[in-house]
Amino acid sequence: MSKYAELEALVGLEPAHSLLLASRERIKRDGTVYETRWLNEHDKSNKLVARYRTWSNHDLKPPYRKQLGWERYSLSGKLLDREVRYSKREDNEYVH
Repeated sequence: MSKYAELEALVGLEPAHSLLLASRERIKRDGTVYETRWLNEHDKSNKLVARYRTWSNHDLKPPYRKQLGWERYSLSGKLLDREVRYSKREDNEYVH
């Protein structure tokens, strides 16, 4: 099983294709941890076919919000697909 199986399933990666980490950056600023990864998609002949950017932002202070997202880019840099997810509390006690 691939290290990125969850992402591969989420984006519908073809079974013969694979994702390889190209770079990773993680910084902490103003009570939030920001992490960005770039992954390269290769076909079965190991030819580069697309690039992905994934990110997560985690607040370390209440209300502990979280954002997760990914984008797929063509080799020419054109955005092909994108998804962003935001955490949501079960109650709205924190809304003023």
